[in-house]
Amino acid sequence: MLRSIRWAAVVICVAAPAAAQQVNQLHCSGVFAGAPAEIVGIRKFAPYNALGDGQVQFRGTIAAAGMQGSIGYEGYTRTAPFTGIVEGPLGTKTIGVLDNTGGRMLIYDGTASLGPPRTLGEFACAWR
Repeated sequence: MLRSIRWAAVVICVAAPAAAQQVNQLHCSGVFAGAPAEIVGIRKFAPYNALGDGQVQFRGTIAAAGMQGSIGYEGYTRTAPFTGIVEGPLGTKTIGVLDNTGGRMLIYDGTASLGPPRTLGEFACAWR
């Protein structure tokens, strides 16, 4: 009996986070590197605890200045900004991202510096 109770507790603990995962489609319009731009992709959030902390992962496309590329980032909500990359015809750029700031996505230069981070893009996002 005790063994079956422990097994049920393990099953509940393992299954609960997967069932609570949130998946949203983001459609964002704004400016990237001084040009009008759009980002479309899928954001996944897996809660880690009852405080709302969790793991974020985003994969999508970015279009700006007549070019198209891919954008991806991931990280833990307590250690934001999330780290990621933008890849396109001009190469690959490391970025830092804050993606849930009042419906906005802010993209920073991912290069370490002594001063404040340089903003590369700012977008208004629709979440579905």
